[in-house]
Amino acid sequence: MFGLLRTDNFELMRKQNFLFLFLIFICLIPSFINASVALLMGLAFALIIGNQNQNQTSVWGSYLLKTSVIGLGFGINISVFLRAGKENIGITAFFVLGALGIGILIGKFLKIDKKIVLLISTGTAICGGSAIAAVGSVIKADANQLSISTGIVFILNAVALFLFPTIGHYLGLSQIQFGTWAAIAIHDMSSVVGAASKYGDTALSIASITKMLRVIWIIPISLILGFSENRESFKIPIFILGFIVASCVFSFLPKTSEICHLLYLCAKQAMVVSLFLIGSSISFENLKKVGKKVVIQAASVWVIVCLLSLFYVKYYQI
Repeated sequence: MFGLLRTDNFELMRKQNFLFLFLIFICLIPSFINASVALLMGLAFALIIGNQNQNQTSVWGSYLLKTSVIGLGFGINISVFLRAGKENIGITAFFVLGALGIGILIGKFLKIDKKIVLLISTGTAICGGSAIAAVGSVIKADANQLSISTGIVFILNAVALFLFPTIGHYLGLSQIQFGTWAAIAIHDMSSVVGAASKYGDTALSIASITKMLRVIWIIPISLILGFSENRESFKIPIFILGFIVASCVFSFLPKTSEICHLLYLCAKQAMVVSLFLIGSSISFENLKKVGKKVVIQAASVWVIVCLLSLFYVKYYQI
């Protein structure tokens, strides 16, 4: 009897793994599945069928995401990066520091756990999961605090991925406007790139560049928190350097243009796969851990940033 049960379980796991690999294969087909559909597929797989390897999937999804971001640099000229950086560094700093301040104030008002407040505030202000991981290592957040913060950020990322392109088209935002808005208002790099890629290549370039300006804030924020917590160790996202190096190769080595273009296309497709992997790593347990006060804090900060940044790009950016 127990042998039959073990056989049935093995057969079920085999079918689940086969379906999982089949969906990954579909995501690898160029122009067949876009980023938002891939994320939805991954989420549906995890919540309906069940992912037996969520931890491994999350790790591989994170690695592939960072690798994809590096690859996107092969399609962005460094002069564009520097020009956009010069134009957007001030407004990026304003929204990063503003989101941090508002998030901390709302968290204190709602009397939420201090570490969760910091994780969600930095995740909203800087770059979602990457900022949460970096700051979490500095303030020594436990697994529960990390999962709660990551869970609510993931949910809002998923909402943004579907909602932002629709709002952008409805309001008639240009690709430059939409790319800037997405980079400022959406938490995680995956959703920023996913939403921008649906809007157009120019939006994708602007969003990637401006988002990098937000991501760089991980370094000073981690240093400040590390000093206040008397900690010296923190994680700096190495993929920022990789993105810049790839962009320099594309910009200053014209003989590599064909290879760079191929790597850029591969990176865009790898981003689709990474979104599927990230979606498939969520679980009902993580969703249940998200309390009402945490949702209110995270959603309030995000909505404020979304509205203010939309107002900026709509009426002040060309």
